[in-house]
Amino acid sequence: MIPNKVAILTKLECDSDFTHTKEAVRVLTEHGIQVLINQNVKYRLGEQRDAVQLIYSERDLFESADMIVVLGGDGTMLDVCVRASESAKPVVGVNLGHLGFLTAVERDRIVDLAEIAAGNFIIEDRMMLDVDITAKFTVHRQRVLNEVVIASGTRSKMAEFELQSGADKRLGYRADGLIVATPTGSTAYSLSAGGPVIEPTASLISVTPICPHTLLRSSVLFAPEAELSVKGATKADNTDILITTDGKSSTYIPCDSEIRIRKSPYTAKIVKIGHDRFFDILETKLNRK
Repeated sequence: MIPNKVAILTKLECDSDFTHTKEAVRVLTEHGIQVLINQNVKYRLGEQRDAVQLIYSERDLFESADMIVVLGGDGTMLDVCVRASESAKPVVGVNLGHLGFLTAVERDRIVDLAEIAAGNFIIEDRMMLDVDITAKFTVHRQRVLNEVVIASGTRSKMAEFELQSGADKRLGYRADGLIVATPTGSTAYSLSAGGPVIEPTASLISVTPICPHTLLRSSVLFAPEAELSVKGATKADNTDILITTDGKSSTYIPCDSEIRIRKSPYTAKIVKIGHDRFFDILETKLNRK
């Protein structure tokens, strides 16, 4: 489906003079696509302000658009993909960051956005995780596209974790933490900790220990229908546990809290342009200096 309306979201720190944003607006409008924008962007577009439609609320912006263009890095893509998931709108990234695993267009090739108007793109459905944190009788839910990291709240202390799947499958760990990742997140922190590389459109859950105090250092892969439960207890003084989701949102919780993790009913819809294949991208991106 060729989109008629495309929303543009820009991370201001990555495009402070709006050079790349203005180029994206030009390319899309010249190819007959109506551009939707929020007020933070519209009033920085200069003469292009009359070429775009202002949508005030993010919810209305997502609902009105057929596709979303994000100018930023992988962190911005993660954030927008999660926020847009319930609207089921595809997201295409313009890489203004470093690696750009999730993005489809490089900053010097914004003209490639014209491929959207020609229908030369594919949409990949990426699995996400819903994370329910029960602490002091209150449940907090977060959704992640990459991973949730469950770690000792004190850097110098190892923690003990119990991982359970189903009624009788339990694994115990003494480690600095656990990384519970999606296939998309397998090339992020999980990879650095020795986890497996997983094709991103696959559907499974990986658990990788961080610096485990054991000879068994392997990751464990779970079926997508698995419902995981993690409980932690640090040694000696019951230091809090630190929960970090998608590398940005961190929360300290009591060590006896329970974290439940399962496949989300929503998926991230990521747009790919061109003929790049996953392992070609993996080799290219990770070999950058």
